[in-house]
Amino acid sequence: MNDITKPIPADTAIREENELEAVAAAVAQPDLKDPRLVLSLLEADQVVAAKRRTHFGQRNLAVGVRVLLWGLRAYVVMMLVIVVISALRAMHALH
Repeated sequence: MNDITKPIPADTAIREENELEAVAAAVAQPDLKDPRLVLSLLEADQVVAAKRRTHFGQRNLAVGVRVLLWGLRAYVVMMLVIVVISALRAMHALH
């Protein structure tokens, strides 16, 4: 007998069947806790619709964080003014 027609021992057949059932169970029950897997299962329009529904709104920040953010905003504005003045002086010096 060749390898193709040789009968398979019963315990090997049962073991292979159990492995196939385990693989089939894993495929039938995907881990939906993984967001990458969920996104891969959705179609493009479903992803867009889900993203449109998600709106986080404003966060309630602590007073110190708000002061820091306003300080950074003021710093950026002051630096822009300094850059504009420097650029104007540099252009005026060229004349």
